[in-house]
Amino acid sequence: MKFNWGTGIFITIVIFLIGMITLVVISSMQPLNLVTPDYYPKGIDYQQQINKIEKTKELVEKIQLTQDDKFIYINFPAIDSINIPVGKILVFFPRDKNLDREFNIEVNNSLIQTISKEGMVKGRCIIKIDWSFDGVDYYQEEDMMLN
Repeated sequence: MKFNWGTGIFITIVIFLIGMITLVVISSMQPLNLVTPDYYPKGIDYQQQINKIEKTKELVEKIQLTQDDKFIYINFPAIDSINIPVGKILVFFPRDKNLDREFNIEVNNSLIQTISKEGMVKGRCIIKIDWSFDGVDYYQEEDMMLN
């Protein structure tokens, strides 16, 4: 068989098509993880989230996060109130939604929430805290490296 330009172009096109089909098959098998299952409806109501973040910026003290080998400590600011904060804490792992953990806020007398790191993987996470004091809503996110 004689190799000429026509044969070379044909081989090039065939290799290109096989490569494209392979890429389509591989990409269609990859999981598509949105941040939350209701990502798009939450995007519409994002102005409420912006208002919560602005209220949090107005606070003199912010939430402080610390950790040791077994626990994550979330220290809420002392706001002039006899009430305790209510809301949710999400430990969000960007790499896999199956690792995420959600907790209700249950602070002690010192306004400290303790979260056990048992069952959590080491690495980067984002602590998302959505809470309210006396009907005023707040929201804060902090990056943390779990060790």
